[in-house]
Formats: sequence, structure tokens, C-alpha cells
Amino acid sequence: MARRAWALCLVFAFAFLSGGIAAAEIVDHGPPYTDAEFMALAETRIPSTFMQILPKWWPRAPAYLRQRVLNAPSHMWWPIILCNYQGFRPESTSRDSAEKCERDAYENSQRGKNFWTKDGQWVGPSAECIRGDKRTQWGELICD
Repeated sequence: MARRAWALCLVFAFAFLSGGIAAAEIVDHGPPYTDAEFMALAETRIPSTFMQILPKWWPRAPAYLRQRVLNAPSHMWWPIILCNYQGFRPESTSRDSAEKCERDAYENSQRGKNFWTKDGQWVGPSAECIRGDKRTQWGELICD
């Protein structure tokens, strides 16, 4: 019995040290978010290069931008931050509107996702898509 208990302890210690027992994944309950929920979920929603400055930047971000981010679905956080950085403001309704920029940025980020498998293997565009030859203004292939 003691041997079994010892073996079980070793298995748990090894699993813990190797990362086999992970912390519970944070659940995304949808907007509105709190600052704590934003910071916890941001690691999987914001590019890693921006994550390095996010903890210092977020408390100093303008109030209107923080409210816009916290009230938006989490998949839109990066397009909102990016478009704000580029100078698009929510009060504009013309060609330079923030909503258009955010929608375009999100759609562009999703466009090539169907070229990859879930395990990260490149499969490329389908033959139908290549034959259709539908492209963006920059020549990127669009497969809808």
C-alpha cells in the first residue's frame, strides 16, 4: 500500500512539474468584461508582441477606448486597439470610421485561416478558390 501511495505521489509530482496539471482555462462569458477579465483573456486574443506592453499601456489607455474594448466581443479587441492606434475614431461615420476599419481588420485576419489545419499544417487554397481568382486590392487571394 505504501508503495502504491509513493508511486502516486511521484506521478503527480512529475505531472505538475512537467505542466501536465494546468491551471483551469479562463472562460469567456462575453461582454461586458471587467479589467481583470480583459487582462486574463488578452493573452489568447492579443498578439504576443503587444502583450509585452499591454500591462503598462492598458491603465493609461483613453477611457473611451477602454470602454469600447470592454464592451466588444473578445475576438474584436485587437482590431479595435489597432484601428485606434492608426487614428480611426468611433465618432467618425465616413470612410475613416473606426467600425469599418475594425471590420476590415478582423476579416483580413480571418481570411487565410482556412489555409491551415488545426495542428498547423499548410494546406493552401482549394483548387476552386484558385480558379475563381478573387483578390483583395493588394492581390491577396480571397476564398469565401
